[in-house]
Amino acid sequence: MGKRILTGVVALFLLVPVLYFSETMAFPVIFGVLAAIAVYEFANCAGFKGARALVALPLILTAAAMPPLARSSNNQQWLVLICLGVFIYLIFVAVFGYGKINVTDISALFFGFVYTAVAFSLLVVVRDSAPERYLLVFIAAWSTDTFAYFGGYLFGNRKLCPNLSPKKTVAGAIAGVVGAVAGFMVFGLIVVGQGGSFDFAKYCAYAVIASVASQTGDLAASAIKRHYGVKDYGNLFPGHGGVLDRFDSILFLTVGAYILLTVLH
Repeated sequence: MGKRILTGVVALFLLVPVLYFSETMAFPVIFGVLAAIAVYEFANCAGFKGARALVALPLILTAAAMPPLARSSNNQQWLVLICLGVFIYLIFVAVFGYGKINVTDISALFFGFVYTAVAFSLLVVVRDSAPERYLLVFIAAWSTDTFAYFGGYLFGNRKLCPNLSPKKTVAGAIAGVVGAVAGFMVFGLIVVGQGGSFDFAKYCAYAVIASVASQTGDLAASAIKRHYGVKDYGNLFPGHGGVLDRFDSILFLTVGAYILLTVLH
């Protein structure tokens, strides 16, 4: 528990300046690095190791370039084009690697690319589309995770999804929702204090939805790990795992936030 808390504090200390200076290129560059690591972690989890890892290398390099490209391009059509390019590349891999790499693994790799690189790129798009509100993605994920962890640790007895995540409890899930609502309300008070406007009732409802989405994203990542028989995607963050272990909720929330912003726009 101590290692987990210490790692969380250090990671937060390093990430807060990046979020604070999100208007600079440091923001997309850092998340480009994280996207590349996430693609590597997923590929490694899916069995692309050793010589097979070379198949994932173009996807890793592409992932690193996508968030900076999201900042420099006003047209998101590039995102579709890159995904199509990766799809075509993997079609060639399926043809010329037949007998060595099966279609199931190639399909999983494409899914992993969209799940990681595209979602990290959309995080930059969401930030630039809603610079005053994008932090709610992080607030929802972090407050949910923190409250769920301590709520489950202190009060949890009944398991939520024991087959996917044995440590998650119903009490923790409820505490996570409460944490998200509290986080959104604190953010609202800060916005109002700065002379902005904030509909507390509306954002309270958003917080509940975001917390459920955050926990769903976490469970989905666990389902993938259980399928491949691994405990963590990586070990970059001691006590937390890899990039995907730490950002699984944020990635799912980012996709939801992008869809919401697109529909409202």
